[in-house]
Amino acid sequence: MNIQTFFDFCSGIGAGRLGLEQAGLQCVGYSDTARLAPITYRLLHNTDNEKNYGNLKRIKCEALPKFDLLIAGFPCQTFSVIGRKDGFSDDRGQIIFHLARILGETKPACFLLENVKGLVTHDKGKTLKIIINELNRVGYNVDYRVLTSLDYGVPQMRQRVYFIGIRNDISNDMSDFIWPTEVDIPPLSSYLIDDNLASKERLEILHYYLNNPTNNGKYTVDDIRRMEGKIIDTRMNDLRIYEGKCPTLRAQRDGVLYVRNKKIYQLTGYEALLLQGFPKNYADKVKIEISDRHLLMQAGNAMTVNVIHLLGKCIIDYLKSKETEE
Repeated sequence: MNIQTFFDFCSGIGAGRLGLEQAGLQCVGYSDTARLAPITYRLLHNTDNEKNYGNLKRIKCEALPKFDLLIAGFPCQTFSVIGRKDGFSDDRGQIIFHLARILGETKPACFLLENVKGLVTHDKGKTLKIIINELNRVGYNVDYRVLTSLDYGVPQMRQRVYFIGIRNDISNDMSDFIWPTEVDIPPLSSYLIDDNLASKERLEILHYYLNNPTNNGKYTVDDIRRMEGKIIDTRMNDLRIYEGKCPTLRAQRDGVLYVRNKKIYQLTGYEALLLQGFPKNYADKVKIEISDRHLLMQAGNAMTVNVIHLLGKCIIDYLKSKETEE
């Protein structure tokens, strides 16, 4: 079968939307309750005349337009290693059940869900089993896989679990679903283009950080300046140094630095958008309009556009193959 449309739940800034649009699908609506992300979404995707359906927990499905695919990056903080790992006991952990309700009532052909890798092992795998059972219960066969953005077109070490669901009257066995193959990545330097030199205050913070009990003065700020081309991650107690790739972007903290020509730069929200797969002409739309701090947070919460694009194509091809089998 051919699918044409999708609905963007838990839409954030619309990285999922852009990826599916690049795969050839059309967005017919979106839903998010955040205060600032929908502003960025509107600027990125020119949605002045589109409706934000708001809180999905209160959505009446008869009010939704028809759609072929549901996409959602449902809240991950409750399953994250970085977060408290409260799981279903946190209200955000309940969102998956509301998504299942919407799937059960609207019956789109397929869905694509994304969450942190930690969900797979949360509560010794019980959480994963509950989620898959719930998605099965509302009529979908499900396959999942942990993918790294680094393998699919952007130099970011972002591991996420992706769930693909196909309505069970279309496919009763997903063992033949073909996941995307790895693709080459451009050089990291092509993303680090904002020339945001670390401020005096940031360098002072770096100095104290390098001398905390964990790092214990192993490096000085001058040592860092000599690490040409390196990415310096100061978001954890221990210093982490990378080359040719960026650590996972996260909403909670900034503190990713990089070195070029013996100068220390701070990763900006604009660069973070590029590292999440947004093209420059998209990132340009919000560079001035949205504060750097908020862009960093929003990019850290987003999906990776490239990964969603490739997964969208895989879903489209898979459904076409099922039509051929009929």
